[in-house]
Amino acid sequence: MSGLSFQLQSGIHKKSIAVEANEIALRDLRHEAFQFVKEIYPEKKCGSLEDYILLYKHDLRSINILQLITTSSDVTDGTLVEVVIG
Repeated sequence: MSGLSFQLQSGIHKKSIAVEANEIALRDLRHEAFQFVKEIYPEKKCGSLEDYILLYKHDLRSINILQLITTSSDVTDGTLVEVVIG
């Protein structure tokens, strides 16, 4: 299978995402995260929430397990992305 598969997580909620491309743009990743949050909390108003979403990847080899995602290359196949509302 070609393409990119990763997971979004927020608290105890987790969702698998697959895209056809080998890389996902940060804008598209933020949009996926926003949709994920809307699915988890449908009763909450999400107006400008997209501006407050922070995305981190889990890196178990690092002292700081959560690493801020700053480029699209930070998300590779199998990455676990933590969605944080800041």
